[in-house]
Amino acid sequence: MKKIPFKYDGLTSEEAELLVRHYKDNGYRAVSSLSSDPKYWDAVVTLPEQQYLKPTPRSMVNKMWG
Repeated sequence: MKKIPFKYDGLTSEEAELLVRHYKDNGYRAVSSLSSDPKYWDAVVTLPEQQYLKPTPRSMVNKMWG
């Protein structure tokens, strides 16, 4: 499965710390770094990319659209 980076911009230090801790607890690679604006942080998380989406349940498909 291919892994892609996902970036969160403009977080406070507390938000970045909580986000990184949450992803690390779930087994993902997460890193926070200081943004170009010194009072904000950026967080980058490497997440697996799904190759196929799950099919839409038949009860959620409108008959008018096919």
